[in-house]
Amino acid sequence: MPLPVELQVREEALSIVILGATGDLATKKLIPTLYRLFAQKFLPPMTSIIGYARSEYTSATWREALRVRLSEGGPLSPQTVAPGVQNPLETALMGCEYVRAPQDYATAESLDDSLETLVEVLQKREQMFPSAKAYNRIFYLALPYDVWPHVLAPLKAKCMGNKGFSRVVLEKPFGQDDESSAALSTLMRRLNYQEDQLYRVDRYLGKEIMENLLVMRFANRFLSPLWNRDNIKTVQIIFKEPFGAEDQGRISYFDKQGIIRDVVQNHLMQALALVAMEKPASLSEADIRDEKLKVLKCIRPIRLTDVCLGQYTEGNGHRGYKDHPLVPESSHTPTFAMMVFEVRNERWDGVPFILKAGKGINEKRSEIRIQLREVPGDLFSTEKFQGPNEFVLRMQPEEELYLKMTIKKPGLGMHIVPSEMQLSEKWKQNQVLKSEMGISPRRAFERLIMDIIHGQQAHFVRHDELAASWKIITPLLKSIDAGQAPMYNYAYGSRGPTQAEKLRSSTGHTSTVSEMDMVPLGSSEDLQNLHTVYLKNKLGANMTNLSI
Repeated sequence: MPLPVELQVREEALSIVILGATGDLATKKLIPTLYRLFAQKFLPPMTSIIGYARSEYTSATWREALRVRLSEGGPLSPQTVAPGVQNPLETALMGCEYVRAPQDYATAESLDDSLETLVEVLQKREQMFPSAKAYNRIFYLALPYDVWPHVLAPLKAKCMGNKGFSRVVLEKPFGQDDESSAALSTLMRRLNYQEDQLYRVDRYLGKEIMENLLVMRFANRFLSPLWNRDNIKTVQIIFKEPFGAEDQGRISYFDKQGIIRDVVQNHLMQALALVAMEKPASLSEADIRDEKLKVLKCIRPIRLTDVCLGQYTEGNGHRGYKDHPLVPESSHTPTFAMMVFEVRNERWDGVPFILKAGKGINEKRSEIRIQLREVPGDLFSTEKFQGPNEFVLRMQPEEELYLKMTIKKPGLGMHIVPSEMQLSEKWKQNQVLKSEMGISPRRAFERLIMDIIHGQQAHFVRHDELAASWKIITPLLKSIDAGQAPMYNYAYGSRGPTQAEKLRSSTGHTSTVSEMDMVPLGSSEDLQNLHTVYLKNKLGANMTNLSI
């Protein structure tokens, strides 16, 4: 009987090659993630990390740069280091090598020479593990997508191993529109990359809440009859960041992408597909991806009338998007988008899926809000309106699940009040306990890296899912790039353009606030809204709607 894959790979040598090893993604995300996995003994014992980039490093100087980077914030807490791991940082650095890439990836001869050097280093590292039962290779392309066509062909020709698996990891964006994405997919097929070799990363799919969504939907009988157009009024998928594009040092990149390409086309549309998909035949990656694809195929291309776009202007002590010297005055790049999608199938026809993403907003929040319809023949319609039921699945600032309900207030009389049924209290308590012990929560990136090593693709995007999502939004992107889409201003630190609330209201969505919704006060207008709510509740009138 063969060993489970997670045990099998521990008897095999693994080389992880990071192409673009000195860029922000590698230094801030990927390498620290690999270090944490190493310290916890989640990487196979015979693992090598090989950096490949244009910076002028040798293996020794790169290791020193990594030592400085990974030492920031102090050493790992004892609780995050597995028993038996002595001096994890120095032990991890012993497995690191560096190969310098050419300054111009488009120069075939110099690229070939450097990749031949890379192969020599790979072989040298693999020879250090003569007892290994296989020699596996993972190539992580932490490179701009427009460099991929220059790298993929020689990588396939020279670097793939023949004594174990060879996998290629690709980071978004996967193109700029349907045509460029299709061209990349065609190139990979022509170069004979197999789909089971390709791992297109969407970090949202590795989040705990995304996995919990699948379990919550299909492991709880009472939800099944509710999960349809007869009971669900609207679905909101929200991504809000309180900082601007420049705060992450990537404004030139962002101005080419915009919030739709950067967030909506991948993160939010993948979340939409998970919410709306039918029950898969099994938990295999093929069956799950097939059901997500069916959902995406039922969404018609987005129209300008379904969208509200915005750019942040100066506010709350921050400069506006176009005030940055690297952003042209003529830029049509949206920093905010609210988009209303329609899934035209039997389960969801008529239910608006409201996707909202923005930078320079008043808070950090990422969540899915599934709002149910009002109770027909409501016995309590003469009472103060407490808002409809909602399932809330929150990813940021803290992961949690809760259900908004209406209950009777304890005491004499019949007074109904909004309340929340916390579905993740033990989970949250466990997170707090681990935090107090110095144990960091399992990050989405760590889960995805382990999936790549174990060959599990359910949390990665398949080529046909990618094509379907680009098909939906490409007509809108062309209109935006041509300057044909209205662009509304909003002050940095506000909730976004006021026109967005009008769009959302037009869908029939009802916005109310409960204690766990944690709506921050961003302006004097917010204070006035809350004061109005207080007065009307005191007088027994209906509750004023507020924007979530």
